[in-house]
Amino acid sequence: MVVLRAGLCPGLSEEMIQLLRANGIRTVVDFVSSDLEDVAQKCSLSYKALVAVRRVLLAQFSAFPTNGADLYEELKSSTAILPTGSPSLDQLLDSGLYTGEMMELMGAPGSGKTQVCLGIAASVSLGLKQHVLFLDSTGGFTASRLYQMLRAQAQAEEEQLEALQRIQVVRVFNIYEMLSALQELRDRLSQQVVSSTGPLKMVVIDSVSAVIYPLLGGKQSEGLAIMMQLARELKTLAREFSLAVVVTNQVTRDSSTGALKPALGRSWSFVPSTRVLLESKEAAWEKATTQRVASLAKSPRQPTGIQVELDIGYGDVQEPNPATPPPGL
Repeated sequence: MVVLRAGLCPGLSEEMIQLLRANGIRTVVDFVSSDLEDVAQKCSLSYKALVAVRRVLLAQFSAFPTNGADLYEELKSSTAILPTGSPSLDQLLDSGLYTGEMMELMGAPGSGKTQVCLGIAASVSLGLKQHVLFLDSTGGFTASRLYQMLRAQAQAEEEQLEALQRIQVVRVFNIYEMLSALQELRDRLSQQVVSSTGPLKMVVIDSVSAVIYPLLGGKQSEGLAIMMQLARELKTLAREFSLAVVVTNQVTRDSSTGALKPALGRSWSFVPSTRVLLESKEAAWEKATTQRVASLAKSPRQPTGIQVELDIGYGDVQEPNPATPPPGL
């Protein structure tokens, strides 16, 4: 369900939305299934204006039939694979990130999700010279850490600074700021006004759970509707503009088995095409380690359960050297 909001379509103003909400009309489905003559009388709105808005919403949100052959040809012509900068992570993802799809990194706090996102952004910007949009909802983005990663991969300062300029950071601390940033991105992509120096190929959201969790309290049905509106926006952006979307999510413990599972529930589980679980690799003789285990929890191409090791302690997220156990073990 898509929640009605200003700017969703021409003619849908904030004043109209407030009047509609006062009469119990909150979503697109509520609106298009209502008797508009009755709505016009109750809300003191123009019947012609309501009909025009409904016509636009139906055109925008209705499904149109297509066939498998056309979809396959479109997929072949629009899909690109973006290397992550980590050979082992690329192996887990079957060569890298696929445009038109969403990949979710999930893990407990401190598992390295932000670090991996920074490493991927650095690789795409520096190695592929593509633009990256980084939506930071936790305040975890650190420019100095990103610059350290770029310095580890490129010696020329000019090249490092150019790579930094290709990464746009937007801080969004609630779901409405995030939806607004994504709508602005859609408008810019539709008008082909992103940057004069190169195309946008990746969107990173760190983290999606930080802006959704506050919605899933009291009025859960409305929060769920907004969560699925965000999901729809991300998936359509990825597909329509051939973007690779990377999001981070928290994990919880299953009450019956004690196993780790992604947050945000069953409804969100159908949104990402690929899910990767990051966990710390603690050794008995070490107090802390920068090594992580990445496990494939969901994939359209690879069997689930595959694991690789990452080391997030260097300038680049890279494949670690074999651990050397202490004497006597």
